[in-house]
Amino acid sequence: MCIIVIKPAGVKMPATETLENCWYNNRDGAGLMYAAGGTVHIEKGFMTLKDFKAALKRLEKSIDVTSTPIVLHFRITTHGGTAPGNTHPFPVTEKLPLLQMTKNKTSLAVAHNGIIDIKPSKKDVSDTMEYIINQLAPLYQLKKDFYRRDAGKKMIYNFIKSKMVFLDGAGRIETI
Repeated sequence: MCIIVIKPAGVKMPATETLENCWYNNRDGAGLMYAAGGTVHIEKGFMTLKDFKAALKRLEKSIDVTSTPIVLHFRITTHGGTAPGNTHPFPVTEKLPLLQMTKNKTSLAVAHNGIIDIKPSKKDVSDTMEYIINQLAPLYQLKKDFYRRDAGKKMIYNFIKSKMVFLDGAGRIETI
C-alpha cells in the first residue's frame, strides 16, 4: 500500500532516514504537494530516490518548509502502470491531461493510499485517477468544501474504504 506523509505547517520535515524508508518500501514513484500563495503546488513523477531528494532540496531553497503544509506520497503501482504521470498527488479535476502533469498548480489536490474497487476506463489510468474524474471532480463542482464536511468525508470513505488526504490553497489538510 502507498505511503502518505502529512507534514502540517509549523512542523519540521521528516528525517532523511524516514523518507528513505518510505521510498525503499514504495519505489514506484513519489510526489509532493504544498500550499503557498493561496494555491496548491504539485510536483510529482520522481522515479528515483535521487530525483526525489533533489526536488526536496530545491523546495527548501524556494519556501520555508517548516511553516508550509506539505504532503508527500510514495507509490506502489496497482492500476494504470508505473509512470511519472500516475504518481500522486493529483489536482481535483475531470481533465485527464491535468491529472497526468508532473508539475501543476490547483486550488485543491488529493493523494490516496489504497485500492479503489473500480475499473479504470483506460489501460494507463489508475483507480485513483478514475475516481477523481468521475466522483471527486463533480462533487467539487457541486460543493467546493465537500472534503471538509463530515457528510462528504463519509460519502467518500463509504466508497473507497481506504485513506485519502486533501490539501487546499489555504493550507488546510483534511484526511479520510
